Amino acid sequence: MKSYPAVIKWSGSKRPVAKQLASYISYGETYFEPFVGGGAMLPYSLCDKGMAGDIIPELIDLWNAIKNEPYLVADEYQIRWEDLQLNGPDVYYKIRDRFNKSRNCHDFLFLTRTCVNGMIRYNSEGNFNNSFHLSRPGINPDSLRNIIEQWSAAIAKFTFRNCDYRELLSEVKKGDFVFLDPPYGGTKDRYTHTPFCLSDFYSELERLNSIGANWMLTFDGTAGDRQYAYAPPQDLYRHKFEIYTGNSSFKKVMDSKKETIQESVYLNFKPCHNLFDL
Repeated sequence: MKSYPAVIKWSGSKRPVAKQLASYISYGETYFEPFVGGGAMLPYSLCDKGMAGDIIPELIDLWNAIKNEPYLVADEYQIRWEDLQLNGPDVYYKIRDRFNKSRNCHDFLFLTRTCVNGMIRYNSEGNFNNSFHLSRPGINPDSLRNIIEQWSAAIAKFTFRNCDYRELLSEVKKGDFVFLDPPYGGTKDRYTHTPFCLSDFYSELERLNSIGANWMLTFDGTAGDRQYAYAPPQDLYRHKFEIYTGNSSFKKVMDSKKETIQESVYLNFKPCHNLFDL
């Protein structure tokens, strides 16, 4: 199974465990991912079609650009990167200010590739506020160009939509496969600062069960000494296991501490192989 380098840096990305999780993806007509973020699982879809969504407009604009205009995306990054190498950190902050006014997806990609730890972070006013990573120049444009081209081919069958997860999931049919990677239970979304309602989410899982869709959910778990004990009701899923997903970049930035993350994975169907293979 092929590995895909990250094309969009995203906190909480499932890229380190994507191939492991992919072994539990089932066949179906359409693959759905309503919290797409960095999209680590997209290339492993076994379905004929794909639907991916998120409530962040610039993120969806970027996914559509990578899909439809990969050479333009690569060129736009190269222009910004070369300006940064020539003129220094002021370029980063100029682009950050511009992005907060325009929400341009090419500015967004540049910021995610040159900010501290690649961590997308917005303030209470909804503006991107992470700082420039002084010790890193950003990924070389030639390397990123190759990655963008790989991803453009890998996501060709996907439709990307800027919408609430329930709107995207309203199109799920019997036999479709859904991958769900929502915000941790009990937290506010770091990007939009809106509460994530657990009861609404669990109701949606119940609805997906009722129509005969298969879903995989990565959700609660532990981050260092912190526990996120927000398991869905037991009658909603059939199997659960734990998986190590890496270290918390958010905690590292905020107070220089290293936290390992274990996430719980839930399936509403019987997997075709032993869960302990993970």
